[in-house]
This record gives sequence, structure tokens and C-alpha cells, in this order.
Amino acid sequence: MENQILKILTNHQGHYISGQDISEKLHVSRMTISTYIKGLKEKGYQIETSTKKGYCLTQNNDIIFIDDIKKQLHPFYQNIDYFDEIESTNQHMKSHAYQQGDIIIADSQTNGKGRNGRSFYSPKQKGIYLSFMLKPTLSIYDSLKITACCAVAAIKAIQKNYPLSPQIKWVNDIMINDFKVAGILCEATIDMNTAQIETMIVGIGINVHHDPMPADLQHIAGCLEDFCDKQAQRQKIIIDFLNIFYDDYTKLSYLSFLDDYRRYSYVLHQDITVYENNTSYPAYVSSINDDASLTLLVDGKQKILKSGEVSIRKTNHQQHT
Repeated sequence: MENQILKILTNHQGHYISGQDISEKLHVSRMTISTYIKGLKEKGYQIETSTKKGYCLTQNNDIIFIDDIKKQLHPFYQNIDYFDEIESTNQHMKSHAYQQGDIIIADSQTNGKGRNGRSFYSPKQKGIYLSFMLKPTLSIYDSLKITACCAVAAIKAIQKNYPLSPQIKWVNDIMINDFKVAGILCEATIDMNTAQIETMIVGIGINVHHDPMPADLQHIAGCLEDFCDKQAQRQKIIIDFLNIFYDDYTKLSYLSFLDDYRRYSYVLHQDITVYENNTSYPAYVSSINDDASLTLLVDGKQKILKSGEVSIRKTNHQQHT
């Protein structure tokens, strides 16, 4: 019933619709509608109430309708679980029995996960927080390709909806003007005998609508709509992202995404500082390899940088992110 009321309010978003009209559409009493509206307000939906006009869902709301998403996704994606609030989409998927192509979407997270144990700020109705399950036929040594493929899909989905030019900060962050606007976290289970990936959970968080960041993130993170005047629906970005990812994922062995990955790179042909094993050293990024690792020049010698507990930043950027 909540979802049906939200759908009606969304179809009239920015305009009032009477409680009587809603009750007639849903064949329930006006008192029932009033009770559900109260519950929606308590969940954080901004709904204006007028005794004469009825109810108005304000333009500040961006509501995700799972049925609409399902209709527009490739059949590879099987089931979608939606949560108004969850601790972490990745963590929930790890602790439950999900199959390849299953998706979790949350409107907010209380403990969103980033790389190296960091948290991901996830306020209600402001961002995209989702995870999906893969069972790739890849070795752990090729796992970076999936992260790279995901990053390219995220940028293409953003550019389909906003006049922006994001970049990929190796290995898993999406940047605009030196601010992080999205992060990717891929977590795999491995067959230790063969080094083959058994399952991989791909998690992505995208800061979409403008929202004041906590003090410790204000010089590090931003939202897509901080950098342009346009507003887009989160579910449109989700649909674009998942379909673009699947298209490239099915051609992963052809590396069709790599040219874009290199073109969108934030660090290629840049001086960087590498933070690795509690030490740091300066380097120059000379190339991005076919497995999405970096070739660095360090003191005149080549070094291959793969994933793991490694962070990098441009040397002309003051924030260590």
C-alpha cells in the first residue's frame, strides 16, 4: 500500500491530490490513506498536507521504484531486494544466500563500506547504494578488470544523465574536480586451490543529489549535482549503469572497456604518491595494463602496481583519499 500511494503521489509530484482521489484509486478509506501518509513522513518522505487540497509530494523527493527498474533491466539481473535503510548492501549480500544477477538497493546505509575499511556516507534519498552478485570465470589475478569495467559503466551512466566529465582514480573511485563522487567495492570469495573467483559482490555508491557533507569529508567528497544545475532520477542512473555494465561484462575477455578506462583515467601520465605497506613513495604512472594494473616509474625503474592495501594520490592534490 505504501508503494502504491508513493506511486500516485509521484505521478502528481509538485501538485496536490486529494485524499479522496487516492482512496478511490486504491479502494480504501481516507483514514487508511492518512495513516500511511503519516508513516511515509516518519520515514523521511517530504509530503505537504492541506485540509483543502490533500497531499503533495515535494520536488525534493527522488523515489526509487523497483518494479520500474526491473522492467528496464537486462534479464541477467534476476531479483532486486530494496531497503529503506540497511547497514551495508555489500555486507547484507555477503551474509545471505544470493545468486548471480541478484541486486540489493538501499535508500540509505548506516554503515556503508569503502575500501581499506573506510566508511561511505549514505544519506537517505541523496545517493545510489547498491550491490549485485557475479560468478565470473576469472582468476583472482584478473579481478581488477571487473572493477575497471564497473568504473567505466558508472562514468557512462553519469554522462547519460548529466553534462559532467568524471574521471577514474585507480582503482575504484570516481572523481570530479578532485572530489570523490562515487566509490566501488568488489569483494570476492576464492577457491584457494585454483585461485579462481567463486563469487564476487560488486558494490557501488554514487553521491547524486546535493547534500552537505560531514566536516571530515567536505574537502574530499562531493555530489554530482554540486557540479551542474541539472537534476536526474536515481533510478534512471541505476538502470543505465547496470545495463552498460552488463554489456561490457559479457565482452570482458575482449577488453572492450579498456580504451575508455584509460581515457577516463585521473592518474595516467601523472605524478603520484603511492601509500603501500605503511610506507609511501613518489612515482609516475606510465601506462595502464590490460589487466587494469598500473605500470609506474619509480626512481627510473618500472614497477607494476596491482590492488591490495594500496592507496594513491596525485602529488599536487593535498587531500589523501
